[in-house]
Amino acid sequence: MKDMKSILWLAIEDYSGLWEAVWQLRTYTPETADGVLIERAKTVLERLVADDFIRFYRCQEPYGQLCEVKDTEVSDILSNPRHWEEPAADAVSIRFGITSLGQEKYASLGPV
Repeated sequence: MKDMKSILWLAIEDYSGLWEAVWQLRTYTPETADGVLIERAKTVLERLVADDFIRFYRCQEPYGQLCEVKDTEVSDILSNPRHWEEPAADAVSIRFGITSLGQEKYASLGPV
């Protein structure tokens, strides 16, 4: 539940990158390997998209226009290691943002 709430918070705070989800999870378990954190983030993000709590977007870095990603692409995106790396300037990244249902879910979870 802590992983879900912390990733939902990232989506509320801004359009966050996949790599930022890993950074957020690391704050709770700093000694955990990147691969393990990525797998935890994948599991949570897949569920959040399936439940319509977040949506994925492509973004031309830095701060370019967001283009919504189809839900059918999410699994492939999450499986691609390059999407988990912090992007260089002018690269295309994957970001996620909150939906109104996601905001309601976050509020229902109570304190972390």
